[in-house]
Amino acid sequence: MPVTHGGGVALFPGQGTQAKGMGAGLFDRYPGAVSLASDVLGYDIARLCLEDPDGRLDDTRYTQPAVFVVNALSYWDSVDRGEPPAGVLLGHSLGEYNALLAAKAFDFETGLKLVAQRAALMGAERGGAMLAVVGASVQRLEELLAENELTTLDVANRNTPLQNVLSGPAADIDRAREVFAGQGLRVAQVRVSAAFHSRYMKPAREEFAAFLRGFRFSSLDSTVIANATARPYRDGEVATTLSAQLDGAVRWSDSVLAVLRSQPAARFREIGGNGVLTRMVRQIETAPVPQAVTPRRVFAIAFAGGDENSYRPLIEHLGDVELVTLERPGRGRRHSTPLVTDPDALVADLTGQLREHLRDDEPFAVYGHSLGARLAFRVCRQLRAEGLPAPVRLVVSGECGPSVPSRERDTWQLTGDAFWAHLDELGGVPQQLRQYEDLMAHYERVLRADFTVLGRYRHQEEAPLDVPITVVTGDLEPFSEADIFAWQRETTEPLVRHRLPGDHFFIRAHWPELAHLIEGANP
Repeated sequence: MPVTHGGGVALFPGQGTQAKGMGAGLFDRYPGAVSLASDVLGYDIARLCLEDPDGRLDDTRYTQPAVFVVNALSYWDSVDRGEPPAGVLLGHSLGEYNALLAAKAFDFETGLKLVAQRAALMGAERGGAMLAVVGASVQRLEELLAENELTTLDVANRNTPLQNVLSGPAADIDRAREVFAGQGLRVAQVRVSAAFHSRYMKPAREEFAAFLRGFRFSSLDSTVIANATARPYRDGEVATTLSAQLDGAVRWSDSVLAVLRSQPAARFREIGGNGVLTRMVRQIETAPVPQAVTPRRVFAIAFAGGDENSYRPLIEHLGDVELVTLERPGRGRRHSTPLVTDPDALVADLTGQLREHLRDDEPFAVYGHSLGARLAFRVCRQLRAEGLPAPVRLVVSGECGPSVPSRERDTWQLTGDAFWAHLDELGGVPQQLRQYEDLMAHYERVLRADFTVLGRYRHQEEAPLDVPITVVTGDLEPFSEADIFAWQRETTEPLVRHRLPGDHFFIRAHWPELAHLIEGANP
């Protein structure tokens, strides 16, 4: 099936993967970046990583910048060698800064400054310790902590379903080691100087938050899953999320599961490191992952000029899924109803139709192409506003994220031949229609009404939907990666992106693939 999407999932390791000789073969390939790093950090980063002459590589203040630099060089090297840029990025603790760098939240120099300050603050902390525990779930660990009056300890790293790390005062960590070993659990002291990712890092978090206020962060162009929330980063929340990471748990297992829920066949690749994250992913993959729910119905909204027949070819490919097209006024079975050009009124109309078809506990999906994509998104918002059930997924095609103004927002103002010439460029007007003047006159009224809706469409910022979004585009459509990625702002789940051969109306050659994505099956 010729569905293509981003370059899989990139994993960036954090502190603990450092080793003398790390980055060998990379420093000579990127002399400019290496020189910049040494200037910003104030020491020879290549010599530190390759030779560690002063034994500083295990000192947090030096470890974190070193791992950040080697991770960055490793990722650039993988892309230069032909690996496609990752569509989803995850970093373990410090590695999250590399994920954000790869997603263009900040440049390399800024990343160095952030990591150096983070390392200095964390390296200055003393009096705490961390303990890795293997063989018990987070729930069981918390029960044991309560039973043994060890509630001074926090679960700092939720690495896999049965591998977690505790953090807290050193004396209590020592006692916990004895308690858990007595329970038959494997335990190992983590080589750190403080209780990282716990409540005891609050002073460092506050100081780091103040430091972050001096920086501006760019919009991300790829999905980055945050350690602190196990959800995608949102624009405007980089600083608060990074500071929350200092005294919050690293929810690694939850983050990987979030990707697997939306992309069960995701291809993970570890950047640099020693394979520890890859091993964690394999353990996480063995845990039960909720299977994608197949909808019983899909509510579809047609593109500009479309009607209830626009998606009819989908029916034969949807199997047991029923297609219900929400018909706009003035066409198809509603041809005698006045056309609507107000977006809010149209959304209310479409939501009312969908509401009539809702059945208790019956899973459904919503789909729309082009104008239909924007309206489908607004319908999902309206369902939430009315407290109605949410779809199991929203599938949109042929359109950029709704926060990006439509490329067709001025089409309704074109007149005469210019209007039809533009529609010919889009490829949406059947040539056989041109010989029927009365039909052309009716079709023009319908089209102008729909394009007026696009011209009047205004995006309002709201909380993202708790609905997975799959976005599909043609490889000849003029959308930038940022245009497409703008859909990530509208969902708390990792965005699923696919690209198919063709122009704006690529769907007409790919009904089976589209049906597959609506059903939620693995492409």
